[in-house]
Formats: sequence, structure tokens, C-alpha cells
Amino acid sequence: MGHSVVFWSPVSGQAGNTSNLAVIAGLLGLEYSARVLLFGHAQSRRAALEQALLPRKPEEARGDDIGIDALARLVRHRKLQPGMIANYTLPLLQHRLDLLPGSDQPDKAWMPSMKTELQPLLEAAKRGYDLVLIDGGNGTGSGWSRQLLQQADVVIVSLNQNRLLLERFFHQQLDSLPNVHRLLVLGQYDAEASQTLKNTARTFALREPLYAVPHRAGLMDALQAGQVLDFLFRNRRVPRDHEHHLFMKRVRELAQAVVAACHLDKPFFGGKEG
Repeated sequence: MGHSVVFWSPVSGQAGNTSNLAVIAGLLGLEYSARVLLFGHAQSRRAALEQALLPRKPEEARGDDIGIDALARLVRHRKLQPGMIANYTLPLLQHRLDLLPGSDQPDKAWMPSMKTELQPLLEAAKRGYDLVLIDGGNGTGSGWSRQLLQQADVVIVSLNQNRLLLERFFHQQLDSLPNVHRLLVLGQYDAEASQTLKNTARTFALREPLYAVPHRAGLMDALQAGQVLDFLFRNRRVPRDHEHHLFMKRVRELAQAVVAACHLDKPFFGGKEG
């Protein structure tokens, strides 16, 4: 049985939640032997993720009968088997990383109909893949986000360096999260800002590690052009004095933490290769 990992943020559009998901998924696919599924779901969260990973326009890469809508029909007719899921995905890295396109339907029409189908879909996905990565959106006001968080095995909490927002999260929102393994990450991280990793950990007396995904202009360009995988591949082995070395170091630390949290860090099962 695999593990579901939900990327979630308490704030909207300020912590790089979707870009965090895209780069971690890409690096896991490039550097680990685990089979990874990017679990697309809501229409509102589909465009940015697919744009980041597909060099063509998402609609040009999709067939008529793939994605979560097709799998939902199989669930309704009790025909979905774990081994079938890959047939409804877009392969990004063969036998490593697949993207399940999200729904074509508006959120308001789609989400209520999926309340009973989400759990069997996730269970089937976890039987077919080692890791199922999901964009959980932001905030807890949405019943859909709450449902995703409640069913997660691991939650990646995307934060930023805004002191007021950090205070609100640690003092008011942290306790509302499900009691599952969580990893805290500062997205769009600027090492020159006053709210550094060390300062944040000290200010809020954190007893757990705090990770970062640094802001890089090159990554922003790659996200817009559907070239995140190319960006990661080109920069995997850069020397220490390269402009992207620290970025890769930080992202690799978070990817390793995800694998360890899901107990996939043994060499014979999901362990890092080479």
C-alpha cells in the first residue's frame, strides 16, 4: 500500500504550494525508484500544475477518456482496479511519474458528486503507486480541502516568510490540522529576508524540521513554460558555486523528508538511486 501526500497552505497564492508540489514530484521522479502519481482533481487546481509539467498546452496533451472524470465513472460502476489507473494518466517519466489530469467540470458541480468517490479512488491509487501527491489547495473553509487533509498520510504545509501569517498559523491554525505526519516548508523562500529558517524555527520554538523551496527566477520561467522536469534535470549535478546549487540542495532535502515520512527510504523500495 502506498501513501498519500497532500500539499496544503493556510494562505492563498503566497507560499508557492503548487510549485512546491511540482518540483518535489519532479525530483522524486528523477531521483527515486518509487512510482509516483500526481493526483489531479479539481478544475480550479488543474491548470497551474499541468502548465508547469506539460510543455504543450494541457488540452493538446489530453485524450478524450483520461483523467479523474474517467476514473470516477469506473468507481460508480464498481469497475476500477489499481492496475487500471496508469491507463488514464499522462506519463511524465516512464514507470516513475504519472499525471492524472483533473476534472473538466466546474468545482461547484464536481466536488459534491465526488464526496463518496474520493476515498475509493485514493485507495485504488495507493495500491497502484508508492506515492500519491495531491494539491490540497489552501485554507480549511472548503469541505473538499478538509476531506483531502483528513485522508492524507502526510501533509506538506506550505508557508511563507510573512511574520503575521506565520503567527496566525502557529497560534491559531496548526492545531486544526489532522493528527498525521506533517512537514513544514517555506515556499518562495528568500534567504536574504529577516524571517530566515533559523529565525522562524527559533521564534515559534519548533521541535520539528523546517524546510525551504527557494525562489528562483529560472524556476518561475520553467513553471510558465511546462519545463519543470527539464529545469530539474539540467540542475541536478550543478557545482557548489552554481546559482541553482542551493535551490537543488533545499528541494532535495524536502524530497528526502517526504520519502522518509512515507517509509520508502530503503534501497530496495523507493530508495534513492545512484
